Amino acid sequence: MVDIAVRSQVPGMSGDDLPAVLVRLADERTIVRELVRRAVEEQIRELRTDAARCRRMLDRQYLSNADLRTQATNGAIRMPQQAPADPDVTEEVARAHRAFARGTFVVFVDGRQVVDLDEEVVLRLGAPVVFLRLVALAGG
Repeated sequence: MVDIAVRSQVPGMSGDDLPAVLVRLADERTIVRELVRRAVEEQIRELRTDAARCRRMLDRQYLSNADLRTQATNGAIRMPQQAPADPDVTEEVARAHRAFARGTFVVFVDGRQVVDLDEEVVLRLGAPVVFLRLVALAGG
């Protein structure tokens, strides 16, 4: 049994990052897909007490670059204005997997970037796991 602390960061958006969570795994070896799934499940569990905040943070974490470009042509980038529904864990996990696959966020395990959802990683006690949301630079 291994417990791993997972932190999520959105550069330039401090205070609105998804909460750091503790992910408990049966073995120190896992694939990135499973690590993402378990982290999303734990983040949703942490955020469930405030549905509006939960929805806002999940939307910010997984808003695609295409969404950003489309909205930027209108002069402002806004989060979806839907009623805050209790997130469907299965859909949010699938959304996170799609976001990882298209490069919306990256995962670092013990300082090394992993590049494939099916890549096996070995999680050591005390080794940091970071989900980092990528943000395009202006003009690029």
